[in-house]
Formats: sequence, C-alpha cells, structure tokens
Amino acid sequence: MESLTLGNEKKKPMDTVKIREEISQYLQHADDRVLKLIHGLIKADQIASPVGYKPDGTAITKEELISRAERSEKDIREGRVKTSKQIREEIKHW
Repeated sequence: MESLTLGNEKKKPMDTVKIREEISQYLQHADDRVLKLIHGLIKADQIASPVGYKPDGTAITKEELISRAERSEKDIREGRVKTSKQIREEIKHW
C-alpha cells in the first residue's frame, strides 16, 4: 500500500478497517450533497466498464468477454471447430 502524502509531510498508509470506520463515521453526519456524490461513486463502480465494442457500437463488458471465451473453449474441447480452409470456402459463398 502506498503512503499518503500531504505537501512535504508523509503519512502512514491506512488499513482497510480504519478507512471503513472513518467513512462510516463521516457518513453519519454528511450532508445531502456528499451523500449523493458518494452514492454516485458507488453506482458508477457497480456498472461494468466496457472492455471493447461490437461492430454495431454496443459495449462488451469484461463478464461478457469472459463468457464468450469460456463458450469458445468449450466448443474447442467438444470438437466444434473449423479449419482456416473451411472458413475460406464458406466466405466464398457469402
């Protein structure tokens, strides 16, 4: 964990438990603006960030990419594959 610095002063890194305690205490007295900001951060963190995009522009999430890779690996294990020669022949008939 990196040390936090403020100006030239070095501070010791906080552990997760201490951070949780401080945030919990702070939230008990936070105003609506701060609560809405923190809520927005939490919601943004929960939304899966795209790792790529499909040709039509729709996003591909990490979870979708992993799922596609797992399906592909299963297809390979079960023999559902084509050679490059077979693919080239199929392309001729598009």
